[in-house]
Amino acid sequence: MKIKKLAFFLSILLWWYFPLYAQLGGKQHFSFLHLASNARILGLGGVNLTADAKDLGMFWANPSLVDTAHATNLQLNFFTLNAGSTYSTLAFQKNLSATRFLRLGVQYLGYGSFDGFDPAGSSTGSFSAGDYALTISYAHRITPFTLGTNLKLVGSSIANFSSFGMLIDIAGAFIHPEKDFKLALAIKNIGFALSNYTDLSQFSMPFDAQIGFSYRPEQMPMRFSLTTHQLFPVADIVYNDPNRKGLIDALGNEVKQSVSLFDKISRRVVIGTELLFSQNFNIRLGYNFLRRSELSVEMRRALVGLSFGFMLRVKNIEIAYSRSIQHLSGGINCFAVSLNTHSLAGKKKKVVE
Repeated sequence: MKIKKLAFFLSILLWWYFPLYAQLGGKQHFSFLHLASNARILGLGGVNLTADAKDLGMFWANPSLVDTAHATNLQLNFFTLNAGSTYSTLAFQKNLSATRFLRLGVQYLGYGSFDGFDPAGSSTGSFSAGDYALTISYAHRITPFTLGTNLKLVGSSIANFSSFGMLIDIAGAFIHPEKDFKLALAIKNIGFALSNYTDLSQFSMPFDAQIGFSYRPEQMPMRFSLTTHQLFPVADIVYNDPNRKGLIDALGNEVKQSVSLFDKISRRVVIGTELLFSQNFNIRLGYNFLRRSELSVEMRRALVGLSFGFMLRVKNIEIAYSRSIQHLSGGINCFAVSLNTHSLAGKKKKVVE
């Protein structure tokens, strides 16, 4: 009965929300929420719902992805972006019971300092800009299924202007009790504005619907993941650059190139692979078709769209690094540290005694 009520509520919410959805291409507020939230996701292509459930930072991508045997309960991720911008995330988990989990998360994206000028060209001093979010996440596991939700208070500031919003993620996952197989659905960033920069500014949330799965074949030290994103609306998400030159035909006329059906579908797909050498060391690889199509230079595509990384665990400390190749001009790096604070506290107490 409860599941029927939840499904009914969700259908009404989506029916109300879809007409408010704005397409990709810089028309969304709080678009930083599309960024990968931890090193594992970045190394697997930037979008993933079903990577290792033991990774605490995965709850930003999928609040229903949990594991009762988390090796760590505190995680810090630090990203270096282009043009001096930095992005940091901090996560903490507390197990309420064997089937109920509470996570807290903070995200902050700083764009740095800028020089301000008035319409006459006179200096008005420097100002800063940034985006931030506070997330409370709850998950309830009923083996083999788990339901989870993220409640997010998000904000953005530019000089003396600011905006705030309240968003929610709803997700469900199936985690096979014996095999390494996971299937998940996440509906993300449903919400409304609390305030805007100005009364004339239009407000649109960074809505996203995703479906993904991962599978590790038996006797094979590799886990494969496939995630589809930007599923709704079903409209074309291809950005057609009006300044892009087409091919010249035999008569000297310019012919604009059309995007194939395969290209339109593949832009919604992200694939990833984890090479599992041991429980304490693995390597991550990912490929993002949308990033490859939108950000690569036609004359020199290079490795745009690819990402890679690794994880190394020493006792109760886990260190990870990932890099995503965004463009010929550079990419995104992420350094992560995860700790088991309970174990560290126990060691400290034992030494004192």
